[in-house]
Amino acid sequence: MKKIIFVCALLVAGLSSVRAEVDPNFYIYLCFGQSNMEGNAQWESVDNSVNARFKMLATTNFSSPSRTLGRWYTATPPIVSPVGKLGMSDYFGRTMVAALPKDVKVGVVAVAMGGTPIEMFDKDKCEKKLADNPNEWWATITKNYYGGNAYQRLIDMARKAQETGVIKGILLHQGCSNNCDPNWPNMVKKIYNDMLTDLGLNAQDVPLFVGETLRQDQGGACYGHNSVIANMPKVVKTSHVIHSNGCPGNNTDPWHFNAAGYRTMGKRYAYSALQTMGLEAKKDSTFNMVSSLKKFFTVKSFDDHYDAKARASVTLQLWATFADGHREDLTEEATFTSTDFKITSGKVKIPSTGIGGIVTATYTDFFGEEHNVDMTIGTIPDGIEEIENGELKIENWTGAVYDLRGQKVTPRTGNHLPRGFYIINGKKVYVH
Repeated sequence: MKKIIFVCALLVAGLSSVRAEVDPNFYIYLCFGQSNMEGNAQWESVDNSVNARFKMLATTNFSSPSRTLGRWYTATPPIVSPVGKLGMSDYFGRTMVAALPKDVKVGVVAVAMGGTPIEMFDKDKCEKKLADNPNEWWATITKNYYGGNAYQRLIDMARKAQETGVIKGILLHQGCSNNCDPNWPNMVKKIYNDMLTDLGLNAQDVPLFVGETLRQDQGGACYGHNSVIANMPKVVKTSHVIHSNGCPGNNTDPWHFNAAGYRTMGKRYAYSALQTMGLEAKKDSTFNMVSSLKKFFTVKSFDDHYDAKARASVTLQLWATFADGHREDLTEEATFTSTDFKITSGKVKIPSTGIGGIVTATYTDFFGEEHNVDMTIGTIPDGIEEIENGELKIENWTGAVYDLRGQKVTPRTGNHLPRGFYIINGKKVYVH
């Protein structure tokens, strides 16, 4: 009896040792979907440098680079599968490790197949779906890489990941194969709930992040599905929609983003994940950022003039060009204020005169620097003198200065005027 008790004690001690290996600072994210999650853009030289704190768990065997199913690797592309390329998870992980403390690692566990319907991730429907469509591309990938059951492979690898880290969220990008299906959110809900149950997780601890498809103005064919995705937070309270506004397509087909679009979408997934943890989307002060990543996050210039006709209603937007050359719609990350316009639901209306005004967009970048961008909204009609270089020194002017509402303006210290429209000595002047 004593020998049995001693052996049991050793087993308990051994199990405790295994549990002690779980690192609470190793944040795991499950990723699933179709080709945009799998990755469809060829990675470039700027994508080759990856911080070692960003890991991927191989969910299949890779030959190039050589990777073995169930093992962790630094997350250099391709992350998802041997046929995948640069995708959503690449810059999700890069952004996360840049923002989180230096003792935190981030790992992704990803299973995705180009063209797959959402039913292939439903544990109760996937076998029949595969049997009914044996020759589809996604069926071939499922059989060749995921043992014929993509859902089970994701769960098995997620359990493997739980041996060393803590699952913090689930990323989904899928929709074109179920384009505009109104029942899609309910199907996703079932899959999400099955994952939580099978992995012993709570929804409050593991939010779901759902990315929009390529938008119509970027050549997207499945843009209508975004109205379906918009319903996800109503169906799954712990879900968050990742918007694709301004993310460019590849100009080759109507379904896929280009490399710049994937980088931006990945960053937005990360921003949302950080916010759910109550953290700022901001670089950690100790993070040593390589130059290629620094250029991706560094704003070079902002668009600051938007022409509009009289009586037009203008939707406010903030666009910027970054140091790596990509352009990005920062509207959702900015706030807008104005003394010239009343801003209603993110819009301003140009008066009947056609004369515009100034809207100030405030945006804080990933480095914590605040940018205040004075944007001219509207046209400058004939008869208005335009003066450049930001401010007008009015020491040569006499008399009062008024704004276009007829209110007297007091110049700043040094007798300077800020940007805007004025009436000086009866003459309309635009300072910019």
